[in-house]
Amino acid sequence: MLVAVFATIRDVYAEKAESATIYGLMNAMLAFVPALGPIAGALILNAFGWQGIFVALGLPAIATLAVALPKWTETRPVQRGSRESGFGQVIRSRPFWTYTFAFGTAMGAFFVFFSTAPRVLIEGAGLTEMAFSLAFATVALVMIATARFARRLVQRWGIRGSAARGAILLLLGAGLLMPGQLYLPPSFTAFILPMWLIAVGIVLMTSVTANGALQEFDAFAGTAVALHFCFQSIIVGVIGTAFVVFLNGETAWPLISYAAAMATITLAALLRIGEPHPKA
Repeated sequence: MLVAVFATIRDVYAEKAESATIYGLMNAMLAFVPALGPIAGALILNAFGWQGIFVALGLPAIATLAVALPKWTETRPVQRGSRESGFGQVIRSRPFWTYTFAFGTAMGAFFVFFSTAPRVLIEGAGLTEMAFSLAFATVALVMIATARFARRLVQRWGIRGSAARGAILLLLGAGLLMPGQLYLPPSFTAFILPMWLIAVGIVLMTSVTANGALQEFDAFAGTAVALHFCFQSIIVGVIGTAFVVFLNGETAWPLISYAAAMATITLAALLRIGEPHPKA
């Protein structure tokens, strides 16, 4: 479903300025789910038992299907000339790998954050589950607010410039997390406030990485989107998990190290490619 949704966005908004806003809002909403999920899940569990959680997931899915099935028409551009799957062309593309890695960097930073945040804030700072959920939700709100300005920022800075500035914000956020980790006890101020800066960087990067990675592949956007999400998921799952497992997950060190290392690699890769341009 995720691949189909983003492939449709790519087909419909590929050459439109509002694509940055759409991608930014989509990724901000994806980030908002982990913030609301624990609150909603606890309320449903207490009121209806574990079975109620599956009902709460199933009913909206049925309603969504009823709306999408008659209205979600094929969006793939009309094919002209020879047709190929495009797998090899996608794999050989340097911009594809650069922006897919950048997307993995951004989403991985959020993954590492929500993998470590419960231990840092609940076990370390002593926040209640509700207080933790509210603190967590502020990060998602920052991402949604930033997404509202994404289109304007991308128009000013371009795809590569926006991704680079997002990576720089990840580096700055990691830099602000470090003194808090070294000299302050775990707290909202030491852990969440720097994450707001990282959250802005995540939105800047995710607003443009899909367009940057998929710019060359109008004829087979579905294949390109599928590979884009496959590889970024591997980056997030493997590299992000490694940072959490091999560093102390009860501290900010996994987030500091991941954001700093991956953002540095992303910046280096962006310097090796030019600004993407729409195909004639």
